[in-house]
Amino acid sequence: MKLFACICNQPQRLSVALLPVRAALLAQPPVSRWGLGYIQGGDVLLVRTPKASAAAIDLAGPLTADIKTDCAIAQAMRDEGAAVGGTDNTPPFRFRRWMYAQTGLDAQLFADDIAPRLLEHIPEYLRRNLKGRTPAELTFHVFLAMLHDEGGIDDPNLPPPSTRRALAATLRLVTAELTRAGKPAVLGNVALTNGRSMVVAHLNEPLRLRRLWVTAERGERGERDESFRGFLLVSGGDGDPKDGFEDVPLQRAVLISRDLQLSFADLEP
Repeated sequence: MKLFACICNQPQRLSVALLPVRAALLAQPPVSRWGLGYIQGGDVLLVRTPKASAAAIDLAGPLTADIKTDCAIAQAMRDEGAAVGGTDNTPPFRFRRWMYAQTGLDAQLFADDIAPRLLEHIPEYLRRNLKGRTPAELTFHVFLAMLHDEGGIDDPNLPPPSTRRALAATLRLVTAELTRAGKPAVLGNVALTNGRSMVVAHLNEPLRLRRLWVTAERGERGERDESFRGFLLVSGGDGDPKDGFEDVPLQRAVLISRDLQLSFADLEP
């Protein structure tokens, strides 16, 4: 289904930067549930709609209305049934400053022989934050446990390479448990942020990157304002236009630092 993540340096202008790509941020029906998480005033705020829709969902709609933010993640889901419905099972998921969304996972991760073994790696205080029953939320908490082990879970300035290492270790553990249980180890794309930096990993379905820009308020018409910097990553197909986007290579992570420096890295130690 559809997942996007964006980050910029001027919250009041993000809506303008997203206007040319609104078509790529539509989640085509049927949509089982969808959610948006964003940073405002240092807090992680969520807008989650657990109701199904037979119409397309504009995931960026709230961002182009009255929300001003420099960091956001949105995801629309398409589920097989109501067993994983409800607000608590609607992404993105959060813990303190962290937000997380992941595509392509299904209930196989909650098989009796997998979920309990993954829970063994999660400290009790993190387990108490598990509200729903989705594989993505469980994987998120394994990631948080990896950060906890390294002492970085509350570091607002954690370098993106450290986040990437924790995510890579998480994905290896989940893959190992799926393989051990004789299940296909197919993991979807991941987007996560602590509000100051962002990591988005290409594991399965297409992942595209766009460098956002806005027009200068003064000067020649159409001239780009070099003071604005931002990035948008979109996961999912639905016949999206590719103009202005570049494909992120498979098994690579996009790292965006606090000062909006972008780099690519393998999902290996």
